[in-house]
Amino acid sequence: MNKRTTEKAQTNHFRQYMLGAIMLVMAAYFGGTWLMDRWIQGPLQDAQRETARLREDIKQREDGLAKIREAGKLLEVWQQQSLPENSEVARSLYQAWLVELVEDVQWSNPSVTSSEPTTRRGLYHSLSFSVRGRGTLEQLTRFLFAFYQTDLLHTVRSLTISPLQRSEQLDVSMSIEALALIGSSAKDADNTQEGLYEEFRRRTWRASERLAADQMETYKTSIVQRNVFGMGGTPDPIDSAYLTSINQIDGQPEVWFTLRATNELVKLRIGQQLQLGSLSLEIAQVLGPDVILRVEGERWLLSLGDRLTDAFALPPEH
Repeated sequence: MNKRTTEKAQTNHFRQYMLGAIMLVMAAYFGGTWLMDRWIQGPLQDAQRETARLREDIKQREDGLAKIREAGKLLEVWQQQSLPENSEVARSLYQAWLVELVEDVQWSNPSVTSSEPTTRRGLYHSLSFSVRGRGTLEQLTRFLFAFYQTDLLHTVRSLTISPLQRSEQLDVSMSIEALALIGSSAKDADNTQEGLYEEFRRRTWRASERLAADQMETYKTSIVQRNVFGMGGTPDPIDSAYLTSINQIDGQPEVWFTLRATNELVKLRIGQQLQLGSLSLEIAQVLGPDVILRVEGERWLLSLGDRLTDAFALPPEH
């Protein structure tokens, strides 16, 4: 064997050794990866998934407990607002209260009727009442103000208002639902007729927090004076007043109102006032296509092309 043949054999052996080494390295790498995934990463990921599942389960249980606590607080409030548990007593007392409320606002041709109480799921009695009468928008507003100011479990389910021709009177019909929770009466409560009456009266004297404003005068401004019904047989000047144009005259904004009730065009600048019936408004500010009106201490926003009754009151901070 000559020298060249020996070198060639050595080279082949070296290549075989290198190939074997590479194969061993690859086997160790992939085998190690498989072992890592199977015996270390796999169990670790399983543990992480189980931990996440347990945490989510704990969160759901905590949320459920929080809802139960909140429901418990609401139940305490509802028990204070509930009518007497005895449905017939509750029906009699509440109907008498409605009659008294209708008399206070002085509706004409009033009618207050009730239907048989129904028990819902053994949790509460539902009492339905129907109230009808005729009165002005102010009288209706006073009725609803007193109704929702009273801290009882009751609500107006439906309300139908029909303006009468050539009159300021409205024909009003509404359905009312009141609730009496079962188990709401305290064990040591006075369940005599006089005791139930006094307890009911005490609850009707307490003011609720359901009203946006606690003064009737606020609703007179926002509802009664704006009078969206346009009663009286003639076009209502407030309902038929439109913001039709905003122009720049001598560098100053000028606001044009079209009064369709009288086919009149009124041009006003900032600080000037417009009198429409009992409503007096002042141009406070012009912001592009919008106008800020000052009405009895409040600021209203009216947009170009809108009717005056489309304006809405701005919060005090604006």
